[in-house]
Amino acid sequence: MTSRALLLALYLPGLIVCLGSCKKNHPPDACCNFTDVPRDADISDGHGALLVQGSTSAHFYVLDGSGKQVASQRLNETLALEPGAYQVKVNNASHSVNIEAGTLVTCSTGGLITSGNTSDYYHIMDSLGRQMAYEKLGKPISLFPGSFQLRVNNTETAVEVKLKELTQVRTGTIKVRGNTGEYYYVLDDSNKQLNYSMLDKALAFLPGTYLLKVNNTSMKADVLAGQATEITTGNLLVKGLTEEEYYYVTDTLGNALNYQNLNKPLAFFPGDYHIRVNNTVMKGRVSENETQEFITGSLMLTGGGTGYYYVLDETGNQLNYNTLNKSLSFFPSEYTVRLGSSTRKATVAAGKLTAIDAFN
Repeated sequence: MTSRALLLALYLPGLIVCLGSCKKNHPPDACCNFTDVPRDADISDGHGALLVQGSTSAHFYVLDGSGKQVASQRLNETLALEPGAYQVKVNNASHSVNIEAGTLVTCSTGGLITSGNTSDYYHIMDSLGRQMAYEKLGKPISLFPGSFQLRVNNTETAVEVKLKELTQVRTGTIKVRGNTGEYYYVLDDSNKQLNYSMLDKALAFLPGTYLLKVNNTSMKADVLAGQATEITTGNLLVKGLTEEEYYYVTDTLGNALNYQNLNKPLAFFPGDYHIRVNNTVMKGRVSENETQEFITGSLMLTGGGTGYYYVLDETGNQLNYNTLNKSLSFFPSEYTVRLGSSTRKATVAAGKLTAIDAFN
């Protein structure tokens, strides 16, 4: 050591320390701070290090200036990097960092958790509608701070993720109760379908008012944060001996709602309905948790050949027709059977087959 250097070491020790370890000033960074790499860190000479902290087990990804991924690491674990400018991504939310030799850059994230009592997922979108991340309800997501759109079953709300904070959003649930194995549909106020599920299985939504549909019958339902909304259906069931035939359900204005094979139920919201079987009509009322049953009878014209017979109501209106020796179902009443120019009177009783010989 020269005499000049010796004097500096004796009288200006702070200067030697500064020359060996001081770093240049870094621009302000709301997410990151800059310190020396710890002496016990396993970082090669000429490299810097990056540590991204968060409350989940997610990974962070490091991209170079061309957008190529060069490294990745789990949150809260240190990653060695060559000096340079990088983009760091956590669940597609990015932040710019500059790595210098001997410097540890420590960045922090924020968290978002959307709670709910179903197995649905929530999705995080940026301002352009691009998906950033998704997770099952009740599990948190780590993100760099910013403004995002939260989506649950196509319902949306704006959320703000803050540094080192956990933002919490609560959903509510809708369940339409029923026992037919059919589906219910949930729509928004513009009649756009949001999602659907099987009866008796709940769906999660952000708080709001929604329209529920079951077999084209509708009810409104309010969803409140942390609460379960349940609406109960009832059933209509038409029984008959001709299982290959159908019954049709309309509202009181005649608008078609749905149809089903005889002996299989249909679920509806409570109300008054009309039920048709081969153009014979009965009025029905659906109540919660109840099944209103109707029983048809069958009518058949027997005889040789392959001709057709026709069934008419008491005013002469044709209801339906079939080939000889094949039956038709109707609601109990008096009917006229026509074969060619001949007619016969017939009584249909519930649960019974009325057979008429065409030649007697």
